[in-house]
Formats: sequence, C-alpha cells, structure tokens
Amino acid sequence: MKDKIIIANASGFWGDEADAIRRQVQSGHIDYLTMDYLAEITMIILGRQVAKKPDAGYARDFVTTISGVLKDIQDKGITVITNAGGINPQACARALEQIMSDQGLSIPIATIDGDNLMPELPQLVEDGCLFTHIDTGELLGVLADKVAAANAYIGARPIVEALKGGAKIVITGRCYDAASVVAPFIYEFGWDWEEYDKLASALLAGHLIECGTQSTGGNFTNWKQVGSFLNMGYPLVEASPDGSFVLTKHPGTGGLVSEQTAKEQILYEIGDPRAYISPDVIADFTSFSLTGEGENRVRVSGVKGQKPTDMLKVSINYEAGYKLSGMIVVSGPDVVAKGEVFSEMFWDRVGTDGFVDYRTDYVGYNACWGNSAAPDVEPNEIILRFSARAEIKDRLAVMSKELAGLILAGPPGVTVFGGRPSIAPAFGYWPALIDRKLVTARLIQGSNEAFISCDVGPCGEPELKPQDSVVGDQNKGARVTVPLARIAHARSGDKGDLANIGVAALKPELYPEILREVTTEKLQSFFKSNVLGPIARYRLDNLNAVNFVLQGALNGGGTVSLLLDNQGKTLSQALLTMDIEVNPALLS
Repeated sequence: MKDKIIIANASGFWGDEADAIRRQVQSGHIDYLTMDYLAEITMIILGRQVAKKPDAGYARDFVTTISGVLKDIQDKGITVITNAGGINPQACARALEQIMSDQGLSIPIATIDGDNLMPELPQLVEDGCLFTHIDTGELLGVLADKVAAANAYIGARPIVEALKGGAKIVITGRCYDAASVVAPFIYEFGWDWEEYDKLASALLAGHLIECGTQSTGGNFTNWKQVGSFLNMGYPLVEASPDGSFVLTKHPGTGGLVSEQTAKEQILYEIGDPRAYISPDVIADFTSFSLTGEGENRVRVSGVKGQKPTDMLKVSINYEAGYKLSGMIVVSGPDVVAKGEVFSEMFWDRVGTDGFVDYRTDYVGYNACWGNSAAPDVEPNEIILRFSARAEIKDRLAVMSKELAGLILAGPPGVTVFGGRPSIAPAFGYWPALIDRKLVTARLIQGSNEAFISCDVGPCGEPELKPQDSVVGDQNKGARVTVPLARIAHARSGDKGDLANIGVAALKPELYPEILREVTTEKLQSFFKSNVLGPIARYRLDNLNAVNFVLQGALNGGGTVSLLLDNQGKTLSQALLTMDIEVNPALLS
C-alpha cells in the first residue's frame, strides 16, 4: 500500500481551459488525472448528438486535448479517470484508441455505462417508478413522454473494479462528480466499503477539486489576494491512507490555495452540510478540521461519514417548448428611463399572450440581482435583454422579427446587439430518485464485459445531528452599519431551481456577527424580487460559516430559466452588499 497518492483535476466542466491537462501532467508529479465534463444540460446536448450520429455523444474536447500528452501519461504511469464518455463511453474510447494507434501508444482503457435510463424509462414508469421531484414532491406523470435525458448517478465501485483490472484510462458516463477521486483512495489504500469516515474524507477531497480552479483562486471573493490569474494552477490533493489529505497546486503556477479558497469551494452547492449524499457514502461537512499548512497548502482531516441511502439520484430533463433572448444596446443619459420606454414599446408590439414566461432585463444595471442591489448611480449604457418562452416556435418568431424595428422609433442612442436572435429548445430539470436495485453498471475492459449492481452494502437514511441554536451575545456596546463583505466571503451556485449561498467569516471572532445578522428573514427581504420560496440556513461551526438554500430562486432552473444568471452564480456577490450591524471593535 502506498503512503501517499496525488490526484489532480484538469477540468471542472465541458469548456474548461484546454491547456489545463498539459499543465497538470507536465508541471510536477501526479498519480491520477481526473476531469469532469458533465452537467444537466450537457446530457441533453450529447443525447441529441448521438441520435443524429451513432459514434457521437461524448465530450470530444477530452479526446483532442489529451492527445498531446498521451505519451507523457504513458511514460509517467499516470492513471486517467473522466466522465467524458457522456452518453457514449465506448465511442469516446474508440476515438481515443485511434489516436493512440496513430501515435504508436498502447494504454489500457476501460469504459463504464449503465447510467442512461432512457432505454428502460417506459418500462420503469410502467412498473411503478414515480420519479417524484425531490424538491416539490410532484410526480413525473405525463411529462414522462417529454423526457429528453434521464441519467442515474452511479458510484465509484465500477471505477475501482476497472483499476483492479489494470485500466490506466477509465471513461465513464454519469457517475457522481467526486467518484473519480473517491475511487483512487479506495483502490490504492485498500479500504473497505464500510469505512465510512474514510470514504467521506475522499468524497470531500473530490468535492474540493471537481470544479477545477474554484478551489485554487477562481471565483474567489477576495480575488485581489490572488497573485496572478495567468497560468492558473489547477487543484491537487495529496491523499494519505487514513483519509486525511492536503489541497494544493503545482509550484510556479498562478492562483492561490488558502483556507478561504478551500472554504468557498466546500460551501459550493452542498444543501444541508450535515448530509452531503453520494451513492457510496454520506459525508458530514460540519465535522472536520481545516488548517493552513504553509504556502498554497491546506490540510483536511477528521471527516465523519455514514452509510449511503438505498436510492440513487436521477437527473431528468424534459422538453419544455422553446425560448429566445434578444438584445439591444441603450446609451445614456437617462439610460434606465430610455430602457423602460423601449421595453413598453417592444411588448406592446409583440404582445404577451401565448408566452409561458417573458421578461426584460437591464444588463449592467440590475439584471443579475433584481431589485436586491440596484446601484445608486446609473451606468452610461445598458444591454436591454428581452426574453420569452413559449410552447411553439411561431410565437417566438414574431418576437425575433420585431427587435430591430425598435431602433428608429424610440429614444435616441440605441443599437441592435448581436443581430436577429435565434430560437432555442427549452428543457425543464426534474431531479428524482430511483431504487438502487434497479440500476446496474456495465464495465467493458478489453474483450471482457462485467455487470456491477448498484445495490451493494448496507444502506439507510441519514442521521442528522442537531444544529446549535446559540448565537452569542453581540449586542453590547455601539454598533455600526457596514456591508456584509467587511466581515465575510461567500460563494453561490445552483441545484435546479434551488440556489445555494455559502457565507464564511473572514476570521473566527466575526462568526457570531454572521449568525446574528445574516438570517433567513433578512435574506427573504433582500432577495424578495428573485426568490419565490422559503429559505433555510445551515451552520458549519467548524468553518465559521453558514449555507443558505433558497427555493424557487432560479425561474425553474438553468435549462429552462429566462434569468440572465440562471444558475445563481452571482447571488453571493449580491448578498455581500447587504448592510449589517456589527461591533466596530471587530473591524480593525
């Protein structure tokens, strides 16, 4: 058994920096290279591709970008694990094998699928699978006929089996994001599948690096602390047999690894931190310690875990008509008033009947945050963005044609931006659960084919420890009003129509102020123009942080929403502008 392994990440999404793979492979020693390419909308795109072309349906960027370092990977003995297989892992493997043949290389490849439920969906529904919406409790019902993609999140077990079989490149479909990191921990250190604390630590390591540079200075609130954003260092974890690990990056690369950059990624899209659920283990993100260990090194230890649930998450996307967004540029003076006139003109000409939803956004003024944080000073210009969604294309075609007709008929200082807009299909997002007994992974390795049931090991519902309700007495003495950014940093993201906003204190003594001042009631008022549902707050006392889950915050979610920020990525920056009252003695 090794006493340490180094696992690198080189992609947080399909479209991440192309040169990251080379940088991770050539800038220093690594044992494993992982890459994440898949999101909800990605599965739809890949499904439509493979329907037109049987040898498509995978992330082609993976094949083209890794081709330049395949010899390095072979010579250095690096193992590659990626979900770039999408809907068609075998086609991805064949394309990569052709490139290796052209280069005179031979690296053993394994593929894993079984996550794609589309072929079995009608039978599953007929057999009684309700696919109840996780957040709303609604049944899939008649929408089953409109489903465009349905993928179960498979665990790390098939990847471990591929590694045992000698695979040096493992290409999967829709496994959970951190599975590519969890598997090397288990394989290299010989862990048992019921060592839940260790598995939970591996899950946290995967969560920290799965989004690329988001843990090494990217999207960091205090971005001015980052020395350089050039030649960005992608994350590494140095893993130990006891499950503890160090988050770091290659020396000489840009970016920053610190306790704060790590905290922001830990808080990213986690829901209730007491139960971060994966197919292999449930991790308690309120349980561990996180400490700086020198320049660009942060150590994590003491993660607690428990057995997984008997269900797997299913990401379902269904056809939801069509949508369109068109833009014009409006310049000052009085740019907002001009925009209001143009908006009135446009919807008067187009009409609003026949639209499922429609909106006007003032990009550069309040498009991302709504009325939560409109600036006191008007900008010199804005992009006026008109958006609508409809069941039929013809209704949107009328809207597309009317946009250019505004420029000669309204206030001055306007120009069309981007030409006539095109109509795009809209897809609703439907997160659901399926009994893990009904899902089987398939592992293909050379000429061998194996089927691995997802119904393995003990299961149960998560046991949630109670949240501390003590805030602390921070009312003594004078208090001053400051923006939240004076005492906290934050990060936000989406889960369908839910938005997550994690908020962490800049130093421990400021945490009681956050607990006192940043309440669900204040967020409900602050985001009243954006958030339609309730807000929950969860404490992470080990990080001096809280996580908010905002329901009904994203206009249906990224695949169908007309919001400019349909994934809630900017909401943390909005919240940091919210005024709070603090003890001035703590601000020095």
